[in-house]
Amino acid sequence: MPDDTKASALPAGEGTLVSTARDRATKASKGTASAVAPYLFALFAVGVIWQVAIAVLDPPSTILPSPVSVAGTFFEELFSGELIVNAAVSLTRVTSAWLISALIGIPLGVLIARSRAAERLIDPIIELFRPISPLAWIPLAILWFGIGEAGKVFIIFIATFFPIVLNTVDGIKRVDPVLLRAGQVLGCTNQVELFLRVMLPAAIPSILVGLRVSFGTGWAAIIAAELVAANSGLGYLIADGMEILRSDLVMVGMIAIGIIGVLVDAIFKLVANRVG
Repeated sequence: MPDDTKASALPAGEGTLVSTARDRATKASKGTASAVAPYLFALFAVGVIWQVAIAVLDPPSTILPSPVSVAGTFFEELFSGELIVNAAVSLTRVTSAWLISALIGIPLGVLIARSRAAERLIDPIIELFRPISPLAWIPLAILWFGIGEAGKVFIIFIATFFPIVLNTVDGIKRVDPVLLRAGQVLGCTNQVELFLRVMLPAAIPSILVGLRVSFGTGWAAIIAAELVAANSGLGYLIADGMEILRSDLVMVGMIAIGIIGVLVDAIFKLVANRVG
């Protein structure tokens, strides 16, 4: 029996629920298609330009392999499990550093935003260290933490820490004073209660932006972090490909970093939309 006939045979309430569910599924599929389409078009455009460059310049495959060759290497690494393992290792390192940054950066940002004395003391230190690239910390990371995981996590921590602090400070400072007065009128009798019930919820969108930007900068810093004597991870895959003149492996690592970055950013956008 066709779906429409089934729906019409149901009681009015159930038929409305079926129709609503169908409409939501249709809207969700259309939304997914519209979100994915620009990335597919970008991928197609890059592939065309890439292939044209190879046809015109005719470079050696060790310098610029063809898209077909890179795609073959990508699926070879994927099905062998090597790409999944390396991606999981890199994600674990970035997530660990990002969580540490959030646990330190959010309370520190709240303190800076709420205390003039703390702002005068801490803000100059943050502004002094913030412009220093994570790459510059590699020698010190090796000296302080050796060549183990701690050094890699430290470098990513440097990349992820400052966006969280600065966006937390901005979010807390931008809370509308009208909301604070309304909270006091509606029963927030002390500063702790006012902070937890009014200020923090109002600042969450800005904090989420900081977390999103922070994860992106940490993910971009994974190459620098995995230069510290790594034997696994996407940065290691890229460095290893460079050393053995396998530019297809280098590009596979780059593509994996790009795909995972887009997926993680999409998750952050979804959470931000739900919260907003």
